[in-house]
Amino acid sequence: MGEHLITPSKVTAWLECPHYLTSQGRVEDGSLTVPKPVFGSFAELVMAKGREHEDACLQAYREEDRSILSVEDRRGRTFEQWVADVGNPFAGKRYDVVYQMPFIHDGMRGIADFVIKVSDPETGAVRYEPVDAKLVRTDAKPGHVLQLCFYADAIEALTGIDPENMHVWLGSNRTESLRIKAFRPYWRRLRHSLAAALAAGPHGDTEPLPCTHCEYCEFNTTCEEQWRREDSLVYVAGIRRSEIEAFKAGAVATLTQLADLNHPADEIDGIRSERLKRLSQQAKLQRIALQQDAMPFSIAESEDDQTRWGLGLEKLPRPDDGDVFIDFEGHPLWRPEAGLWFLFGLLERDANGQWNFRTWWANDKKGESTAAAALIAYIAARRDQFPEMHAYHYNHTERSVLQSLADGHPGAEAQVTELVSTGAFIDLYQVGLNGIQIGAESYGLKHMEKLTDFRRNHEIDKGAGAVLKYEHYMTHGDQADLAAIAAYNEDDVRATRALRDWLVANRPPDTDWRAAYTEPEDDSHELDETVVRLHARGGDEHFLGDLLGYWSRERKAYPEMSGPGRRSVLV
Repeated sequence: MGEHLITPSKVTAWLECPHYLTSQGRVEDGSLTVPKPVFGSFAELVMAKGREHEDACLQAYREEDRSILSVEDRRGRTFEQWVADVGNPFAGKRYDVVYQMPFIHDGMRGIADFVIKVSDPETGAVRYEPVDAKLVRTDAKPGHVLQLCFYADAIEALTGIDPENMHVWLGSNRTESLRIKAFRPYWRRLRHSLAAALAAGPHGDTEPLPCTHCEYCEFNTTCEEQWRREDSLVYVAGIRRSEIEAFKAGAVATLTQLADLNHPADEIDGIRSERLKRLSQQAKLQRIALQQDAMPFSIAESEDDQTRWGLGLEKLPRPDDGDVFIDFEGHPLWRPEAGLWFLFGLLERDANGQWNFRTWWANDKKGESTAAAALIAYIAARRDQFPEMHAYHYNHTERSVLQSLADGHPGAEAQVTELVSTGAFIDLYQVGLNGIQIGAESYGLKHMEKLTDFRRNHEIDKGAGAVLKYEHYMTHGDQADLAAIAAYNEDDVRATRALRDWLVANRPPDTDWRAAYTEPEDDSHELDETVVRLHARGGDEHFLGDLLGYWSRERKAYPEMSGPGRRSVLV
């Protein structure tokens, strides 16, 4: 590794994006200016929640009456000097827990959240093992495991004893323990690849591509500037990485070149004709959008009866006076162990033809469950009053949340199962995605609503802003925060209604309406009743009910995917 010192977090970034270390090398050789760190308010919230979880873990160790060494802060020292000053706290007095232990080993440096003493129950022999506190709630991620592998190697080098296990203290307050020997071979191979990437430095044969690390990467703006400058294909809505590679191999490297393809005369190896036509049309619309204010669009035509592409507008039912539009707001990091859906919003038309906004609020998990059950009951009662009404939403979240939160409420479970299985919920994302194309880089609601005359009227820019407002409310109890969130949510449901109306108005005149009420499969009611009974019993039988109901719910929500040969084609 030479003189490079790299942190485990940078190894994780490199796993997500090979171009990351190339960019780091360019900073080191002076060919790239060190970018100004860009940490938005939501990223800062994530970091704060991580520290909160870490503090809770430390407190749990204290309550177990363990002897704890909290390593002193770095306080302006170089990392190397700090490590030297800390020395080896595992010699001499045997602390049960060492908190914030810094390591340098084999060209890497890092700080372990906790290192714990483990005694063999038979021999009494002592060894030390690393523990990292992470906000994930179910399973450790690959990057977490690799960080722990580094800490395990460093512990062995310092103590002369190889740890047996490494541990992730999950946000759910469950500890996942992993056998180090099971992962060490992969870690060793990875270190060789990492050494090669570091040796290549600024001359690495990599290119920037969007990935999950972009949101937290200091080079994000640098990559975006390069993509814009190069007219990159990454901005074509819905394009896949494999398709970008196929286009480049076919000498189509920019959005403009893709828009200019002469379909079907031009062919690209590895891309089906129908898919090529769709992507080329997408690029054309995006290029047109740069030259005009109105959102350009085209109505999709079905060319392949084995896919849903082109059939989106056929999934619209006839509008009804009882139709409602729903949208929810949630805090994914409400607590380290759980998120919270705190606002359930609904738009409905009253007897005078006026559209009114209703809300159901929740401030804890019990309130969340109660609010969801109340909303389900409200929609079910409205359907009794308006048999051909539907609940419209954008993307599957609202339907999925109601199904999940109905657990433990047998009445609500039965109601939501009936609503889903008979087609009461309409996902306008799927309708629009498979029915039209627009000249935007995303098919999110904020872009789709530009087809309509609707204009937003709130101070929150995006969903993360609602999370931050609610976090502020939890701390200060300011009702103005809730009012701002409600205004944002009301705009979302009104935008959803405006989009539904636009889709209805722009349907080809010969397009059939979807049936208002879809018949469930013959075995649906029997299976659903079994699931409800199992959930009511709790314990292991509750989980069995989840298993029985999962695929049934998915089939009912998207019945067109359950037939022979069906598959989805998504932008």
